[in-house]
Amino acid sequence: MKYTGELAALGTATFFAIGTNLFTGAARRMGSVVLNRLRTAIGLVLLSTTLWLVHGAPWPVWATPAQVTLLALSGLVGFAFGDGWGFRSMVVLGAGRAALLSSTAPLFTVAIAWPVLGERPGPLTLLGMALTLGGIAIVLSQRDRVSGADAPAPPNPPDPALAAAPARVGHGEGSVIMGIVAGLLAGLGQAGGSVLSKLALRTGIDALSATVIRLGAAVIAIWGMAFLARDVRRSLAPLADRRTTALITGGSACGPLLGVTLSLVSLQYIPAGVAASITAFYPVLAILIASRFHGERLTPAILLGTLIAVAGVVVLFLR
Repeated sequence: MKYTGELAALGTATFFAIGTNLFTGAARRMGSVVLNRLRTAIGLVLLSTTLWLVHGAPWPVWATPAQVTLLALSGLVGFAFGDGWGFRSMVVLGAGRAALLSSTAPLFTVAIAWPVLGERPGPLTLLGMALTLGGIAIVLSQRDRVSGADAPAPPNPPDPALAAAPARVGHGEGSVIMGIVAGLLAGLGQAGGSVLSKLALRTGIDALSATVIRLGAAVIAIWGMAFLARDVRRSLAPLADRRTTALITGGSACGPLLGVTLSLVSLQYIPAGVAASITAFYPVLAILIASRFHGERLTPAILLGTLIAVAGVVVLFLR
């Protein structure tokens, strides 16, 4: 079907936008580290169940050692490293600023994919990327300026006994500078994970099986570190709250299950830099969703940035 890759990337952006709204609420209840542990574990359960229903096995035993190796590395770089830093940036800076930093992922992707995959971007691709990322930058900067709704919040409910304590500069998970560094590392990790995934997809493995392997490797690494740190019980504690569990499960269904699988489908059909640029549109969609369900105000500048970003996506479709 025409535009299969582009539509899959746009679907990825849509599900990531929904997942971001769900994960933001959960992250501030438990912190970024615990959230990343729980959402990868729940995501793997959902993916393995889907794979079992579709292919008759919860794990892709048909994958070759080379495919497993590439996809496991992709999962470690993308999920364990990239998303781990991404959630930390989100908790420190807020979802909007963190998304703005992680939108550097297409730039990193193009820089890596050019020598590794031989994907040289043409003039229309570069124009589409510039429009998309420029529109995203306008939307996110204006949203933070006019609403103040994205200011950093503590990962856990404040202790009433500390309410009268003097305010301190910084954040429970690091300073603002640490949040910026974390956001850039997230973009680099997402780019590296995408390129490694495309190398594996070129060998013929399907997107669903590839996603299970990627997430499985990330779960082993993330929960292995939690076990060594004797932090498993604390990581599981948030599941005792039904609202938190619902937020994480919903976000995991949108992110690791639907979003990530569609992102691999897009990589099968279009260059990695194009897929990453269309997917990077998700913060704009996340803000539009937040304006509908959380009452965040849309200004003319935000709408202008949205139109510019949409124009960029259209160029990437028609390049």
